[in-house]
Amino acid sequence: MNLANKALIIGAGEDIPDKAPEVSQSIVICADGGLQHAQRWGIMPHLVVGDLDSSTGDVEAWCREHSVEFLRFPVEKDKTDGELAIDAALARGVTHITMVGVWGNRLDHSLANLDLLYRLAQEGITGEILTGNARLMTLTGKLALTSGVGKTVSLIPLSERCDGVTTKGLYYPLCNASLHKGSTLGISNKTVSESIEIACSTGILLVVVPKK
Repeated sequence: MNLANKALIIGAGEDIPDKAPEVSQSIVICADGGLQHAQRWGIMPHLVVGDLDSSTGDVEAWCREHSVEFLRFPVEKDKTDGELAIDAALARGVTHITMVGVWGNRLDHSLANLDLLYRLAQEGITGEILTGNARLMTLTGKLALTSGVGKTVSLIPLSERCDGVTTKGLYYPLCNASLHKGSTLGISNKTVSESIEIACSTGILLVVVPKK
């Protein structure tokens, strides 16, 4: 497998984007039943990992037929298929991971995947989750986005506190603010310019941009 600096991880969750995610110059890793999403989108993965408890058909045979690397794990294990996919991506030296199909009816898995975003940020890896309704990104320094005017943007501290939070282009500006776990200060802001900037000097901040 050729190394790239980006990875796209596709899980089996139901809340997925309407359109196929961008895959250029990315390692594509399917976590178990995420292969079904990839096949529907016409995306050929480089690697499939998991216990296959949510897959249909003979996945192993399909992988052999299409020369796709396949890593099978036991059903009884200490990590979710999503975490195994992240481990595989990090082992291949990526610095940016996009996850789709990791949000859905299993709230426990959805929250665990959000925690995986936090882990990535701790390790200096840029991570994001794309759902059918929102984009979730971690921020540890500065972030610039082009989202259009009138879009909702929410800032949620994943660390106990995030200091030095400063924004540009939002209706309720923040200047060197501190956001604490348990506070909703950063929820439901609005963009007032085509592009915005968000900075955070300490801590890990979750930036949520709903689709509407």
